[in-house]
Amino acid sequence: MLDRRRILIDGSMAAGGGGYTYLVNMLPTLATLAPEAKILVLVRNAKLVEALSPLPNIEVRVLPKSKWLGRIAFLLFKASRIANQWGADLYFSVGEYAPLKVSCPVVICLRNPNVFTSIKFDWSRYQKFRLATLRALATSAGKRAARVVFVSHDSASWMGDAAGIPGPRRAVIHHGADVDAWRAKLDSQPRGDSAGILSVSSIYRYKNFVRLVEAYCELASRLPDPPPLTIVGDDQDPEYSAELRRVRKRAGPLADRIHLVGAVPYEEITRYYAESALFVFPSYLETFGHPLLEALAAGVPVVAADIPVFREIAAESALYVDPFDSSAMATAMEQALTDRALADELVSAGQRRLELFTWQLAAQRLAALLSDVVDEY
Repeated sequence: MLDRRRILIDGSMAAGGGGYTYLVNMLPTLATLAPEAKILVLVRNAKLVEALSPLPNIEVRVLPKSKWLGRIAFLLFKASRIANQWGADLYFSVGEYAPLKVSCPVVICLRNPNVFTSIKFDWSRYQKFRLATLRALATSAGKRAARVVFVSHDSASWMGDAAGIPGPRRAVIHHGADVDAWRAKLDSQPRGDSAGILSVSSIYRYKNFVRLVEAYCELASRLPDPPPLTIVGDDQDPEYSAELRRVRKRAGPLADRIHLVGAVPYEEITRYYAESALFVFPSYLETFGHPLLEALAAGVPVVAADIPVFREIAAESALYVDPFDSSAMATAMEQALTDRALADELVSAGQRRLELFTWQLAAQRLAALLSDVVDEY
């Protein structure tokens, strides 16, 4: 058991996006499951202090902001000193990286598909160097870790193989959704359809937003008055973002109905779901895809790229489409918007699917895994 253990949780690489979502949801539940444990959380996003500090057994330490090389240097050289001085019984890194020398067992998460994908992207020379460096560091950390956590069976298979992680050291713990809390936030929002068709994710080229805009333009040629398209996400790929803006501009008069919102604080994201008639997730590279659960919890029908991990998560609660076929994407969007019976069926299936994905279940599995590692050490 984790009671009376000292667990250091390193979230220093999780500035936003999926890493932030994971920490703000997983840690309160984990702390409640192990009330006698002492948990030190290292973060760079000060907003996490407000979310986590009220818990008596969690101490949040905010690190200075730093670029990625500085963050890596901290993980490799300074984090171990903090862990050793604090007397950590276990070091759990939410990211793919871990200290070189630490006097306790280490568990890491492999979550970033960029680092291990075999898909060839036209990255800049700098980005290629960055990803090659991160891959080498993640592979090294995986070899030193007592366990490596993956957020889906799909990613455990292909990323585990790419990183050379032996099967017995791979563990799958899905993300969850706090459906009651999510719906309470939704209920506090004015319901409407001003966002219309919604897509939420950090902007990378594999998120496929350019093709989504192209599909929307085709949809508009079929429907006389299509709902607006809203894309919410922080910019992680400036070159692709520029291409996305160019495609929007080429839409002509339709451009006014295509909203590129940019980054939105996690605490405010529910209002976009509350205003949506349809959620589209066109990404063709993911390890989980947490916005899928958010859309299901919001009772919004879903159109998703037909990739293995999305079928693993959403099963029969989404319409699946070839992510490289904008015409097929437009057809699926049209079906979900115009066929009320189909939309209702997707939403009902989504409510059943959510029962398998809760933060309570995720935290229980993580607590059991961390306990096993501490007991083995």
